[in-house]
Parts: sequence; structure tokens; C-alpha cells
Amino acid sequence: MLKAREPGSSRFVLVLGTAAAVAGALPVFVTAALAVQVSASLGFGPVGIGAAVATFFAAVAFSAIHLGRAADHLGAATALRAANVGTAVAALGIAAMATTWFSLALGLVLAGLAAALGDPAANRLLSLQIDRRRLGTALGLKQSAPPLASMLAGLAVPALALTVGWRWAYALAGGLALLVAAAVPRNTSPLSARPAQRRRGRPEPLEGRPALLLLAASFALAFAASSIVLAFYVDTAVRAGTSPARAGLVFAAASLTAIATRLVAGVVCDRTAVRPLALGAGLLAAGAVGIAMFTLDQPWGPTVGVVIALGGSWGFPGVFWYALMRAYPHAPGRITGMMSPAAIGGVVGPLGFGALSTAATDTTAWLPTSVIALLSSATMLLGHHQLSQHSQHSRG
Repeated sequence: MLKAREPGSSRFVLVLGTAAAVAGALPVFVTAALAVQVSASLGFGPVGIGAAVATFFAAVAFSAIHLGRAADHLGAATALRAANVGTAVAALGIAAMATTWFSLALGLVLAGLAAALGDPAANRLLSLQIDRRRLGTALGLKQSAPPLASMLAGLAVPALALTVGWRWAYALAGGLALLVAAAVPRNTSPLSARPAQRRRGRPEPLEGRPALLLLAASFALAFAASSIVLAFYVDTAVRAGTSPARAGLVFAAASLTAIATRLVAGVVCDRTAVRPLALGAGLLAAGAVGIAMFTLDQPWGPTVGVVIALGGSWGFPGVFWYALMRAYPHAPGRITGMMSPAAIGGVVGPLGFGALSTAATDTTAWLPTSVIALLSSATMLLGHHQLSQHSQHSRG
């Protein structure tokens, strides 16, 4: 039986890391899923939604390197507590005070900063406290948090946005973040260990930088593709004639597929000799096929396509982080921070799609999105080969 608030319990650690990741992701996914209601209430269109989502990812991208190092320096417990308090302030602020696009974006910027601290803290927590033989499964579960947040946001459309109002979805997101912050144990010695540092407090440099740069580029492209799907599927489906309630439920089902993909992929990494980055590249290729189905002149095209798209383009992060945590076990926060600026893809992607769909058509915008996912798959394969060569050279 799980002993609550016991830092040494691997189950408690896993639940805490996953809950923190869900809470950190909720504000941006609520914005995407409730795009129709939020934009109508605050007075802007698809470009405004894309820009609002982009502000969250921009905050992550430009602060992640520094906040990733901060997570290693502060220790997982302190960083997790601070991150979730920040998320709560952001979500509750939007619920209570968002009356314009600017006020919504300001709340999402704060939420992005909190996420940039919370994600490396959660990765550090798992990498230090979970048995390496179960690390793939643990990271798969933890990385299922964003699609779980997306699924909850999709369910919030019929449950909250169409009944009591969209602001209640943000209020509940803020309440969850406060609960997670309160759950971080005070007896934090196993969770607060700091990495060994060189003289003058400077951390050891990370090796294999060519491979890391390729993987960061792949992550950026994948982030662009998946964030476009997340930000615009509901809006595209509604404008194509699907009811908001049905679009929200399909969005939730697609998010559930991404959760299942991340969990299964993590178990596969633990129990087989599969190469995790090669598996991730395959998932991204499948996601590209799903995104291409958005362009079919059939009613079922976007419905089936979004399930495949999110299952693939959003199902890979668990194996991605598994590969990196195994390759750099001494610096989980720093390696997370180094990859996280790839969230700039979440800025460029929604902004570009919003502008292109406004100037032309959705079909014109979805085809390049599919190509982006395919490029991400190819780049991840290149990064996989580079990282393998670096590992072999280091062992030699």
C-alpha cells in the first residue's frame, strides 16, 4: 500500500511527478481545447488562439536552460513546489481576470515559466529515485501527463465550457496545481540531492553535442507539428461542421491514444532491446500520416486523423526522454533544460498555421504540418545514429 508523503516510495515519487506534469500542462491545453469559447468571449480569432498558445511555449523555450539548471541546483522538491505554485497563480489569474487577449497571454507566459521549472524537476525526481530497470515505464507514465491534461481539457468542453463557463476549467486547473504543491513532502532529503559540481560551482560540460543538437532540432519540429494539432483541431473540426461537444470528445479520445502510446512504448523500452530513438522516429512518421488525413475530403478524415496524429506525433516523448536520461544520468535537469528550448517549435508552429489558414485554407496549412512531422522523424533517426556513435566512442 502506498504510504502518502513518503519520499522513498517509488510509487509516491511516480504519482507526484506525473501529477506535477499534468498540472503544469493544463493551462495551455485548456486554452487549446476551449479555443471556440475563449476566443468568442475575449474577442479574437484563430490567429489569436495560435498566438496565445505560442506565448506559453515561448516562455518555456527562452527560460528552459536556466530553469533546468535551477531544478538541479534547488533539488526536485523545492523546484516542484515553486513550479506548481506558479502554475496555480497563472491559472487562477486567467480564471478571475482574463478579459483581453493580452491578459490571457500574460497568464500563459507565467504558466510557461512554471512548466519550464517543473518539467526538469520531475525528470530529476524520477531519474534519481526510480530503478533504472523500470525507468522507461516510469518516464512513459510521467510523459503521459501532457496528453492526460489534453484529454481532461477536451472533456472540459461539454462538462464546463458549455454549461457553467470556460473560466471554471482554469479555476480547476489552478486548484489541482495547489494540491500538488501541498503534496510535496517536507522531509525532502532524498528529493533534494544536488549534483556534484566543478570548482567555482560550474557544472561538468555535456558531451556529444552534435547528437544533442540534432535531437533538439527533431524535438522542435515535433513540437511544432503536435502543437498545431493541439491548438487547431477543435477549431478546424467546428468550422467543418462538427459540433463543439463532439469535437471536444474526439480531442479527448485522441489524447487517450497518446497516453496509451507513451505507456506502451515505455514498457517496450524496459522489456526489450528496442532502440528508443528509432521507435520515436517511427511514431513521428505515423503522426505525419495522421496529420495528412486532415486534408481528405471526407467527414471521417479529421476524426480518424487526429487520433493517429496525436498517437504518433505526441506519443514519442516518453522514449525520447528515456534515451536521454540513460545517456546523461548525471545531469537530468540540465539535459531537460537543454532540450526544452526546442519548445520554440510550439511558438512558430501555431503562429504559422494560424496565419496560413487565415490567408488560404485549412488544407493548405495541414499539408506543411504533415511534412514537418516527417522531417522530425528523419532528424531523430540522424540524432539516434550520432548518439550511438558517441556512446561507442566513449566506451572505446
